[in-house]
Amino acid sequence: MLASYDQPHSRQPGWSDHFYLAHDEQMAARGKPFFLGVHLERDMKARLVRAAVREEAMPVLAEAWLIARGADPDRLREQVRRSEFDAADAETEAAQDLLRHSGTRFDVHDSASSQGAPRVTWVIATDSEAPDPDRPVAVFVGHRQADSETFTLRIGHFATVEDAYTWTRTPSAPLPQPSRPGAARADAARLDRRPSAPRGPVGLGDQPAHTPAASPRRPRER
Repeated sequence: MLASYDQPHSRQPGWSDHFYLAHDEQMAARGKPFFLGVHLERDMKARLVRAAVREEAMPVLAEAWLIARGADPDRLREQVRRSEFDAADAETEAAQDLLRHSGTRFDVHDSASSQGAPRVTWVIATDSEAPDPDRPVAVFVGHRQADSETFTLRIGHFATVEDAYTWTRTPSAPLPQPSRPGAARADAARLDRRPSAPRGPVGLGDQPAHTPAASPRRPRER
């Protein structure tokens, strides 16, 4: 368990919210999304429980889902920080902050993680607020070496999902960035205006090339 905390329900008196962020070892061993966001809503008096679960390939995306469902970002961050690896650089911190507060901005199509070390994870998603409208597809790439307690996270931008898949098969290529002038600054400005209250490239190296499924996979919510 990476994070666990409770808070009073913000919309229904007498109910409480319970937020959990967990790591599923069995899913990880099969190369599947292995971070789980779990949201329980409880009415202890009536003995009722509502549950929702989200599977994500990166913990920061599970955080974003929980925050969008009402989790306090600061309390959640305090919990997760105790059990996660540290960001290797400022670029990683900025990418994490962007994803953590993205809400429903990114619609995930697919993801994959390499087995063993180094651990490399990529996620392909459509960006509804893409800084460059000609490149509405984002790829998030996380990389952690076996002998390091830090990790890097990078974001690239592509014109199509097919182009993003092609990059995952040729990971030595640079991650494309927004080409529209000022796009990156506009994206950063949107991040700076978010409410404070709740509401080089890396690749798979010698890992086998990914073959996309016939239809894109979306994170499962159950």
